[in-house]
Amino acid sequence: MELLEHLRQLGFTSYEAKVYIALLKQENATGYEIAKLSGVPASKIYEVLKKLQEREVIMVLDGDPRRYIPFPPDEILNKLKTHYLGSIDFLQEKLAEIYRRDNPDQHYIWNISGRENSFRKLREMIAAARQEIFISVWAEELQEIHQTLQSREQEGVKIFMVLFGKSPYTFRRTFHHGREHEIRQERKARRLAVVVDNTSMMIINFKDEGPTTAAYTYNQGMVLLTNDYIIHDIYTIKMQQKFGQEAFSIFEKLE
Repeated sequence: MELLEHLRQLGFTSYEAKVYIALLKQENATGYEIAKLSGVPASKIYEVLKKLQEREVIMVLDGDPRRYIPFPPDEILNKLKTHYLGSIDFLQEKLAEIYRRDNPDQHYIWNISGRENSFRKLREMIAAARQEIFISVWAEELQEIHQTLQSREQEGVKIFMVLFGKSPYTFRRTFHHGREHEIRQERKARRLAVVVDNTSMMIINFKDEGPTTAAYTYNQGMVLLTNDYIIHDIYTIKMQQKFGQEAFSIFEKLE
């Protein structure tokens, strides 16, 4: 049952979730009635009710027999949200301090499989940018991340983009590559490269035939190499714009 699964993710046991749902359906019930409604064994019901009472999920009404009523769902969920968000904010800061202190080199490279997982991490990196983003991207992939990038640019993050192909989504610092056909023929794939604040980088390979794969790292050597690769493309594009066809001959494929 989907409700039970989501409640378990919020810290309820299976029995606790069943009891709370049963009380929402029929509040002001006795322990015996709740056991019948929820399917929780009678031998366990009062133990479960006591734990829910201690967590202020339900309230007990004195009497003989005792009866139980649930706190409203919005109160419970708001309390859980505050609790979890507070813990996440605390851990985000403290664990990051430990991570930076204990891992000064940040030399690992993490691999990701699948288009959806790759874009999820890419959006996280873009959202974390504070100063600048260097990105080399094809029009097909820009379509999926343009809103995230535009919101960051509006917030003052500088975006330097090398764009492969034609796209209706442009940015203040967009440089059109112009050699998409040749590159696509050579690679049989598209590549997205991004560097965020000169501290992290990610490369995603989108194959014409085959799975999408990606890698990201905080390794400074890889970050600087990827950043230089994107900047090199920007300067190459500027030279081509200034010198026209003559510049193309300088960058012909090496034999």
